Order: sequence, then structure tokens, then C-alpha cells
Amino acid sequence: MKKSILFNRTLHLVSYVLLSLTSCLFVSCDKDDDWDKNLGNNLLEGIWTRESTSQKFVATFNADHTSYICTYNIETEALEHVDLQGKYRVVDESVLIYQSGDKHRFKLSEDGNTVEITYGYDTGSPETEKTYTYQRFVEVQEPEPEPEEKELEFADVNAAKATLGSLKAGASVTVGMSNWEDVVVTKVSLRKQLTIEDTPMTNSSLASGNLTFTVPENMPVGSYSLIVAYTMNGKAKEVMFDAVTCTVKEEVTPPEPGAKVLVFKNQMMGSAQNRDFGCLLTVTDAGQLDIQTACYMNDDPTLNADENKKRRSEIDLIANTYSGPAFAFGNFDKIAHNLRNFRCNGTNLFTTSKDDAKDKETAITMFPGYADIQTKFLVLQESIEKEKNIIDLVRNDQLAEISETATPALFDGTSKIDRITVQSIKPGESVGRDRFDLNGVVVFKSSKNGKIGIMLIRQINELDGSNDAADATIVFDLYYQK
Repeated sequence: MKKSILFNRTLHLVSYVLLSLTSCLFVSCDKDDDWDKNLGNNLLEGIWTRESTSQKFVATFNADHTSYICTYNIETEALEHVDLQGKYRVVDESVLIYQSGDKHRFKLSEDGNTVEITYGYDTGSPETEKTYTYQRFVEVQEPEPEPEEKELEFADVNAAKATLGSLKAGASVTVGMSNWEDVVVTKVSLRKQLTIEDTPMTNSSLASGNLTFTVPENMPVGSYSLIVAYTMNGKAKEVMFDAVTCTVKEEVTPPEPGAKVLVFKNQMMGSAQNRDFGCLLTVTDAGQLDIQTACYMNDDPTLNADENKKRRSEIDLIANTYSGPAFAFGNFDKIAHNLRNFRCNGTNLFTTSKDDAKDKETAITMFPGYADIQTKFLVLQESIEKEKNIIDLVRNDQLAEISETATPALFDGTSKIDRITVQSIKPGESVGRDRFDLNGVVVFKSSKNGKIGIMLIRQINELDGSNDAADATIVFDLYYQK
């Protein structure tokens, strides 16, 4: 409680007690029954205060023409003294004449909020007169507590993750909200993670607890945070829902009937520590693309040991990042002990001993099937005619088949797919057999079935050298041999 409010309440209590005492005292001790017939205009009715260096003086003039002065300690506000002045008359609207015989002259300011009181007036001894200035006391009202304003929140975080984790350009989105009753939404945006670049959504509205908006047609693939600007009870607010990642994904282009290659456009993978985009790529026997985070390495409790081993061994390739920085694809021989740096929901897959050989054995033991991922890689070169033919087919979206007749260089020994890893070029490097750049074409041969995949590298994101492990992503088109 504030000190001024405490003083107000103390003053009221003291005033009540003293008013009762003075009323009783002067009714019982009235010596002149006619003295109070004309008490005059009670101009000073109310409470007046003044302060010295160490004390606060409170003069109270009551409606019944009685008054008293309370003296308080200015630091502690403790009551130190009470002077019961008694009953008074007001003469000529300038003099207080008390029943005790005391006389005090007063002078009010024009606004009535300041008064000068001269004590000991008309005693015949001017040297004993003392004049003080008082200010009218205005009670400080204890402020009413402001109503608690709750921010707009997701009604169900898990439902929001499911909805916002798989957005499509041009699609309408609806997500449930709580604390929405007094909210008027003014703008909905998606903010590119790690930047302040906002993209406004269209057709945004909030009604009956449902926030609805449309993702623009040209929205780039990537990770975003939802930003909602709104007014609540007349106040403008903006909240960023950074606990839920909004992921814009491209529609997978289904293969044309009769096509001899599986096509997956604008796919995104993350690095070993990315929470939102998987680092493990598998093309299933059913022809579906499955990209999983490092959590996929852990056992699925619904499967037995052999089934868990099999699903790990069927991983086609593993994504990772390296200092420099560089984004890479690799197999077990390349990743090996570095699996210790892969994270599931922010936690390393296993506790490292900081011994490469021991950590490699730990990874093999903990994750049976991991060592079977022996996919090999190659970066195609435009300087080699047979490889340039494949590059042109991929870049022009004309690759309809991966075979000895359609892509002979991959089968006749021209292009030996034999690297355990390939990676993006670092500053100052040139493209090569194990180095690719944007718009580069990477080929891999899966260890699980011998089938060939061809990747067109479209984007490499957030690879800035400091946050590369956690935030880097890569976007590509994938053509996979049927």
C-alpha cells in the first residue's frame, strides 16, 4: 500500500475519533447557551495541511464549528500530538473567535485552496502572533485496480502445431484462440525466423474464437513465426507466437501416369540440430518421400528390434553441416561418431565420451541399422558432356526416366557415384566432384536398393557460420529412380 494512501486512512480514523471527542466535550462544557446562536459562515470547513522540515500539521475544521490540529512525524507519519482547539465562531469572514477566548485571523486565496492563519491575533502583543500557510487537503483516492488483460493465446497448442506446421501457399488457415472476446485483429503476418522480415497474410479475421487467414500464393517455403496485431479494450497490441513454428511447404508434384521416375519438388531438409526440418531422407517402397528429424533414430515402441533396425537401414541419406560453413549429405562412413551431435527436440541423441572411436561404437550399438546406411554420392559437372545432358534435363524439368538409355552416364562408368559425402562450396572454393553450389545437381545411389536419386539444389538457407548447425536448411527437387 502506498504511503499517501496509508496517511489518508489514518487521517480519516483520527478525524472520526476526535470529532466524537470534541463534540462530546463542547456540548457538555458549554458555559454560554447563547454563544453559538450565530456561528457565522464556516469558510474553513474541511481539512488543511502544512509541513515543516520534520513535521506535518493537519488542521481540521468541522461542520459543527469545532476544530483541532494533529501533528505527525513527516517520515513515519506517526501521530505525535493533538491540539483540541474547541468551538469557534466566524466573524466578518476573516476572524475565528473560539469559545475559549482565542482569536485567529485568516485569509483565503481566491480559489479557496490556500489559507493564511495568524494565531494569537488581537492579544495586545503583536510579537506573539504567528502566521502559517495551509493548503486544502484533497483526498487521494485509492486507484481501482485495472482489469487484468490477458493476451491472445492458442486455445490448443498441439492443435496449433499440427495446423501451422504444414502450411501451403494460397491455402486458408484456421486456428483456435483463447482470450479473444475483446480482440479486434488488425493484421496477421508470418515473420521469417532469425530476421524481422514480415509477410502480411490476407483475409485475416477473428470470430467465435477462430483466427482465420490466407497464405499468399507466392509465399516462399520456409520456417516462420506467427505475428498477430490487434486491439483489446482500445489498446494496440502485437504478439509473436514463437513457441509454435509455422512451416510453409510446397505441394508435392505427383508423378505423371506411366512416368519412370518419382518426382518430389521443392523439398526442404534441416541440419543435424534443426527442430523443424528433418535431416534423414527416405524414399519408401510405396514411392513416398519421408523426411524425419534425428528423433527417427530412436526406437519406435510399436515395432520390434528387427523392424526398428530395418527402418533405420532404409534411410537413403543424412544431412549435416560443417564449419566453413557448408551443408552436406553423407552416409554412415562420413557421419560415424558425429551422430552424437544430432539432436531430438533439442537434446543430443546420446551422451558423448568425447572419444571418436567410442562414440562411433556407441552409435552403432544404440541404433542398429545405422551402420547400414552406405549411400554414395557425386556432383555432376557441366564440363562433361554426358553429365551436362542430365543437368539440362533436370534444370528444365524434363527428366522423365533414370535408366541406361535416358541417363547413360550414370550407368556406363562415365560418372562414378563413389563419394561418402558431398557438400556446398565454402567461400573461395570451386565446384567439384564432392562440392556443389546453388543450381547444382547431386546424384546419389542408395545402399538399400541400388536405386539412383538426382537432386537439383534450389536454396541453402541460414548458413551463416554461427548458427549453421541449428538453423541451416536446404531446398531441392528430387528425382528418384522407379
